[in-house]
Amino acid sequence: MFEFVRRHTKLLQVVLFVLIFPSFVLFGIQGYDRLTGNANLAAKVGGVPIPMEQFDQVQREQVARLQQMLGGAVDVQAIDTPAMRMRTLNGMIDQVLVQLAVKREHLVVDDSALQQAILQIPQIAALRRPDGSFDVAAYRNLLQEQGLTVPQFEAEVRAQLLQQQAIGAIGDAAIASRAVARSVYDWSHQTRTVRVAMFAASDEAAKVQPSQAELEAFYQQHRDAFSVPQHASVAYLVLDPAALAQSIDVTPQQVRAYYDQHPDKFGTAEERRASHILIAVPEHATAAQVATAQAKADAIAAEVKKDPASFAALAKKDSQDPASAAAGGDLGYFTRDAMVKPFADAVFGMSKPGQIVGPVRSPFGFHIIELTGIKPAQQQPFAQVQARIAQQLRTEAARKRYAEIADKFGNEVYEDSRSFKAVAAKYHLQVQRAQGVTPTPRAGDPKADPLANARFVDALFSPNSLRDKRNIAAIEIGPDTLASGRIIDAHPATTLTFAQAQDKVRAMLVAQRSEQRATQAGEAALQQARAGKAQPSWGPAQPLQLGDKSVAPELLNAVFSADAAKLPHLLGVALPGQGYAVVSFDSVQTPKADAAQVKVQTAKQEQALQQAVTGAYLQTLRRRFGVKVLYKPKARASAGG
Repeated sequence: MFEFVRRHTKLLQVVLFVLIFPSFVLFGIQGYDRLTGNANLAAKVGGVPIPMEQFDQVQREQVARLQQMLGGAVDVQAIDTPAMRMRTLNGMIDQVLVQLAVKREHLVVDDSALQQAILQIPQIAALRRPDGSFDVAAYRNLLQEQGLTVPQFEAEVRAQLLQQQAIGAIGDAAIASRAVARSVYDWSHQTRTVRVAMFAASDEAAKVQPSQAELEAFYQQHRDAFSVPQHASVAYLVLDPAALAQSIDVTPQQVRAYYDQHPDKFGTAEERRASHILIAVPEHATAAQVATAQAKADAIAAEVKKDPASFAALAKKDSQDPASAAAGGDLGYFTRDAMVKPFADAVFGMSKPGQIVGPVRSPFGFHIIELTGIKPAQQQPFAQVQARIAQQLRTEAARKRYAEIADKFGNEVYEDSRSFKAVAAKYHLQVQRAQGVTPTPRAGDPKADPLANARFVDALFSPNSLRDKRNIAAIEIGPDTLASGRIIDAHPATTLTFAQAQDKVRAMLVAQRSEQRATQAGEAALQQARAGKAQPSWGPAQPLQLGDKSVAPELLNAVFSADAAKLPHLLGVALPGQGYAVVSFDSVQTPKADAAQVKVQTAKQEQALQQAVTGAYLQTLRRRFGVKVLYKPKARASAGG
């Protein structure tokens, strides 16, 4: 809603943490009441119903928004999970709770406060005319483009302001301590030096010799570890422009013709270098402000044209472009389309370096410009680009070919449902095979890899597909990408027998007991070292900082959780899968606190406190008004026979 929240930072700091997905349209309590009676509800909040229809709509919007944020690279079913649906519903519940609190406290937003808030929204503030009056017609048109009427929009802004009143004061109560923030900063930037004595599980493996009876007992105690999920061997075929391009021939004559017909695509545009002195003009400047700026620019232009050598010095002194003023106004090399039109026209209208023009008016103000360099446009040689052109022509032809045959492909894989051989030969495609495919999509791009696409895998493991072992209907797994597959042989979920799993059983039991032996040896060495009786074989001194990837995270966490008041400090750390580490924490170095970073840390701490306080407030509202969740999330059923 015109980035309203961005303009109201307190609402951003407090509400967004609570609502998780904060872009719901504010329907208002009355809006919920109108939508339903008591049936088909997702929840009831203080007697206010949240209809399933509305809940589903908001969830669909959240899924679509997440897909857009992720570039469409995530399948809907991977996003639309029971956990996400519950987060969405809890966000809606919290919204209604805040509205109930607003109603109970009789909070109001008067018209002047509403008007002031609306005029702070950049898109609406921009509707002021040069004389300061407000363009009401443009305001209505802008809202209409967003699908809103003036009353609807103003009601939504008023509702957000009321919510800000209701919880803003709660968030304000969370005041961060600079002393605590400084301590957190110091701790997080420390270097802690340690020595490590490692007792590796791998060193103990040769000493572990389990008996047959022990192996069988371990197998019985851990049968779940030897289960094999439902799996199948499959064949599949993918039709996309990339596959079709492999069989498309492009002649040298076609490549040369394209090069000759599109010279603009194979050259570098002319670049020019310039320096400027900017006298800025405010966005909504009055006539008097414009006249003052132009007079100043005229005076500087006259001075610099009289003495061109003074350009850089005057730019450093008078230019109001902070990015270039320190460099004497230098803007470096740029193409025509990199600058606003009036500025670009002036620069590219000059004939040789050293020329000075201006003042030139642009949306930023008045510019005095000196041309300092010219790089002429250049054409890339044919030999340098012919391979790229050939690939481009193949790709374009493949896309056209795909559009022509996509429907035919879908029909043909379904009609000749026992084989892909004929279709693959006809379109020069490669039949791909995979073993051990399960009903769970594998990792990969679901838009390009069928076995990473949930829709495709679900269809492949459907009862009919498993029973008939025929080609499934072609599925569009991504833009311009169709795929069909067929089960070759399928195997139900099972558990390996002891005989089948014996090697794996032995490896697991040996690893477990090796780790236990390493831990026992490490703990004994730690006791000896603490008692001053013997020291383990320490490794070299090693400086560590938070986030260090050179050591196991368990070791790093233990070192930075240890008390640094009395050093050296001995500690033991169990490292799952590796063994046991005895650590001597020898010294700590704390850098001098950076005031700016401490300020950032204080802001983060305050934000976290606001989140916690607001969360506690909402829990209080839940108890006060009562929340009944009627929606029961269903886990997605696994595909299969």
